Amino acid sequence: MRVTMTTMYDRIKTDLARLTERLDKTNASISSGKIYQTPSDAPVRLTHALGLRDNLADVDQFKRNISYAQGWVKATENVFTGVEERLQRAKELAVQGANDTLNEDDRRAIAQEVRHILEEAVSLGNTKLGNRYILAGSRTTGYAQGERPFELDRDGNVSYQGNREDVMVNVAPGIRQKINLDGKTSLQESGAFEALRDLYDSLMANSHPDIENALKKIDDSIVYVSNQTARIGAMANSLDVKSDLMDSQKIINTEILSGVEDTDMIEAINNLNATQTAYQAALGAASKVMKVSLADYV
Repeated sequence: MRVTMTTMYDRIKTDLARLTERLDKTNASISSGKIYQTPSDAPVRLTHALGLRDNLADVDQFKRNISYAQGWVKATENVFTGVEERLQRAKELAVQGANDTLNEDDRRAIAQEVRHILEEAVSLGNTKLGNRYILAGSRTTGYAQGERPFELDRDGNVSYQGNREDVMVNVAPGIRQKINLDGKTSLQESGAFEALRDLYDSLMANSHPDIENALKKIDDSIVYVSNQTARIGAMANSLDVKSDLMDSQKIINTEILSGVEDTDMIEAINNLNATQTAYQAALGAASKVMKVSLADYV
């Protein structure tokens, strides 16, 4: 095969261009910290990395969902803790009201505080997280002006306007967790409102037997409400476990992603040095070839 000077020059140009491209890619990999700059640089790695990034995005969304759920559960726990504290105070007032040394006016004075406790318990039942009622079942919004899940009338009766449906949150792949207690089951059926109303009425009526009966109802309500607090605690523990799981998933996937797309600096610098050496050698060889002319043979 006859090799002309044109052929030789074209080959030199091609080799130098290839080395220049390799230098550019290696330098870009070092400066960016990433193995690839375009999809064609490492298509298999890029596909793997995109899958890992999608997984990390899902994990972040689950973390946000869990954080919101934890706030909801914490707010619910505060409600039942508050109700139980007020029932305990009502129990103290009932014991005080049952004292034979008190007269009618004394009991009426105690009754006013019991009425305030009832109003506070209803207010706790209408607690919101943001703009959503937390004890209204799934009917967390959509109430008319002045309407609430729990309504207290002038006679001390409490009605419930919410429903018994669950509020569910996605906390892990394929896992939805309940994060609420509906007000009907958890609070109204505790008998707390009725016990407080009965205690108020019996104090106002100056009826010792009725005060004793109301005291028994309050004791039963305290046990019921305490059980609801335990249910909320179990939900909180479950959410903590899911949160820890998502944290582990994020760490693992981030480490894998780093291995897939991050530049091995030691290897990249060695490659850069080797390519620079090859480039300098190619330039030296090319400069010698370029000096050759017919004058050298005359």
